[in-house]
Amino acid sequence: MKVELVVVGKTTQKWLKEGFEEYFGRLKHYLPCSVREIQPAGAVPKNVAIEKEGKLILDKVAAKDWVVLLDDHGKEFTSEQLAELLNKRMSAGVTNMVLISGGAFGVSESVKSRADLVLSASRFTFTHQMIRLVMAEQLYRAMTILKNESYHHE
Repeated sequence: MKVELVVVGKTTQKWLKEGFEEYFGRLKHYLPCSVREIQPAGAVPKNVAIEKEGKLILDKVAAKDWVVLLDDHGKEFTSEQLAELLNKRMSAGVTNMVLISGGAFGVSESVKSRADLVLSASRFTFTHQMIRLVMAEQLYRAMTILKNESYHHE
């Protein structure tokens, strides 16, 4: 299964960029991965930004993709549950997982309705740059759980 992150904006803070690159690089040991950055809508009204970014996001999603939307109102998983979910999707023959992180105002209803899973990393709110690092680490952790490697401790 290939993992593709579709994110609005760039990671500008050096420490977040370095952390993301570290864990995303580790994840590539297990799965092919890529990042697609969407240009933020800019200085437009909130509803216009959400719709414009939503269209750009959906342009990056194929019909056969398994789409996971990161949203603070989504379903919460433990690391073990995330690993099991990934294992089930891989066993079911999913070839491409698209993980979406929207812009500052969230995502459009069309993006929400396209998602196969709406996932929350926590009840806390994270910056859009920070959540990329958190998810890269959790995906890496999930793969080490599936491989019975020593990274994850219960």
